[in-house]
Amino acid sequence: MRRSRIWVWGCLIAVAACALAGQRQAAVDTKAEEAKLMETSRQWSALASAGKDPQAVAAYWADDAVLMHENIPTMRGRDQARKFVESAFKLPGFKIEWEPIEAHVSASGDMGYIIERNRVTEPGADGKPATNEARAVTVWRKDASGNWRNVVEMSNAEVKPR
Repeated sequence: MRRSRIWVWGCLIAVAACALAGQRQAAVDTKAEEAKLMETSRQWSALASAGKDPQAVAAYWADDAVLMHENIPTMRGRDQARKFVESAFKLPGFKIEWEPIEAHVSASGDMGYIIERNRVTEPGADGKPATNEARAVTVWRKDASGNWRNVVEMSNAEVKPR
């Protein structure tokens, strides 16, 4: 009888250990995820810089994205972002490009942020093309498919050192 109890307890402990082992997640290679995030940003910049496909550009934003740009009301959601991109692409001489400077990804591998520099050319007050440089922070989250999506974007004008 004592042997059967020991055997039962041993089986229960083994089952519990297997269950816990199955719940452990593999360690996230944050450096590899940071590199993927930087590459995602570069691909997005190239697509936006081409100025041709607002729908494809908007696909990089999450459905619940929030965009906060200088001198523009806050935009919420992918649909508002897409409409903003559509109107920008219609401006004569409009061009946008950016370069990620550094990326950081959480230990869980599902959230990250990028510090970026961007350049936007659009018609100035005199109608001639004017180029403005800015700095930005973008916050990213992985979606259910494992793709990085931009959830928060904030930028303001670059200030030159004195």
